[in-house]
Amino acid sequence: MLAAVVNAVSRVAVIPVFVTPLIDRALQDPSQLPGLLVVAGVVVLIGSLALLAQDALLGRAAAHGAARVRSAVYEELLGRPVGTLPGSSGALASRLVTDVKEVETYVRYGLGSLVAEGVTLVLILAALVRADPLAAGLLVVLGVPAALVLRRVGLALQRASTGSMEGTESIGRHLQEGVRHHETIAAFGARRFALRRFEAANRATAETTTRRSLLAALQVPLTQVLLFGALGALVVVLTGSVQRGELSVGEMVTFLTLVALAATPAQLLPAAYAMYRQAEAAARRIESLAANTAPAELAVPPATGSATVSLRGLFAGAGDVLGARGLAAGVDPARPVISGLDMSLPASGLVVVTGPSGAGKTTLLRTLLGLLPPVRGEVTLSGRDLRQLPEEELRREVAYVPQGHELLSGSVRETLDLGRGTDEGELWAALAAAGVADVVAGLPGGLDAELGEDGSGLSGGQRQRLAIARALVGLPRVLLLDEPTSNLDEAAEAGVVSLLAGLAAERLVVAVSHRPALTAAADMVLELAPAQDQEDRVAEA
Repeated sequence: MLAAVVNAVSRVAVIPVFVTPLIDRALQDPSQLPGLLVVAGVVVLIGSLALLAQDALLGRAAAHGAARVRSAVYEELLGRPVGTLPGSSGALASRLVTDVKEVETYVRYGLGSLVAEGVTLVLILAALVRADPLAAGLLVVLGVPAALVLRRVGLALQRASTGSMEGTESIGRHLQEGVRHHETIAAFGARRFALRRFEAANRATAETTTRRSLLAALQVPLTQVLLFGALGALVVVLTGSVQRGELSVGEMVTFLTLVALAATPAQLLPAAYAMYRQAEAAARRIESLAANTAPAELAVPPATGSATVSLRGLFAGAGDVLGARGLAAGVDPARPVISGLDMSLPASGLVVVTGPSGAGKTTLLRTLLGLLPPVRGEVTLSGRDLRQLPEEELRREVAYVPQGHELLSGSVRETLDLGRGTDEGELWAALAAAGVADVVAGLPGGLDAELGEDGSGLSGGQRQRLAIARALVGLPRVLLLDEPTSNLDEAAEAGVVSLLAGLAAERLVVAVSHRPALTAAADMVLELAPAQDQEDRVAEA
């Protein structure tokens, strides 16, 4: 900001140190001209260097500041509890990129102008007051309507900017959804439906963006018209002062030159102010995105009975590894979908969790994984409450295979390792344990082969096995899976069931599933039902 102030001072200083002496002295005594030119040249050089520093420093600050904001907001989003992200993936990505870019653009191009032109106007006004207080006061009074109009248009611009950015976010959401679910759209002949939803958001965004552009464009001409009227009145006053002998011709020329010099900031300030209003709207959206809006703790109703309806099967294990005592769990603490669950699972074997939709199967997995804190009770790993375990230890001991694979794009190595620093031998061992080592070895580049979004290019069964291999990296003691065979054909399903049964010989494998093939292979079946169903069964008994 210092560079912007120096730039402003140098632009104003060149008038009194050059223009006034030139007219009042140098025209009568040309010998003074060289000295005046040297002084003016130094002032201009200082201003040019200050402008260079201003643009370079603000450009650097904008780029690095935007990078820090993106990192901070992304880190905050990744750290939120599962299921609490404030929007779809496409909308959040679009919002984070476009809103931060809006603020970055303001810092890079608008902030320096706002400071430099603002300081320039203040200095010009001070010089005008010194030359003719009455005329300067008149200029300020006549400039008040321009300031009021500028503020009113600026507020409208801020609202339009918010609408435009929300529209851009909506467009990003529709684009991401359409591309991600391209196959589904094609299979259902839903192309026109998808385009219709997209076009509605697209047209609305075009309209709000047009309004935003119009309001931004209005500020400069409105300001120019109002200031021109003020300048006309000012010329009349100054002419009278010269005629009365209150001002010299040089002082009048200096006064008018300063006013003319004010025309540049008078044009640039509205544009910079417009950028500020748009950036302010974006900054507020970023703040709301970064704010931790997790609901406050609510009173938890007493348990109404165990969510466990039945257990089938027993198996031998070397000591209990995963357990729950009095567990109540749910995304909404006021309405837990699991209540009063007690269980103790041995160190090895295949446990299949079944139950109707809404019974809490996925909620149970997330709670066992430590992604969702218990509403009441506790989940233990080898007798230790999960909440007391260091994050790194918990992720090493308990691994997860989500429904739908959710493989990240990049190389096979990156997809498996996820930044854990696993050596190549362990990666190949995990691939072999999941029965997919030969497939990866046959890819161009092996572990360095590039995968598309969600493992595109591989079959469903291969992607499922790759997701299991990712979970097996680090040799976890507990493997949790959500519907691991739901999207597989019969042959692929049989292969995954056999794989899980083999893995369960060395560790505890807990899988949510509604498929009979996996249930038949289980050592134990844990059937869940909504709490209301449990109440009804107790009442019937």
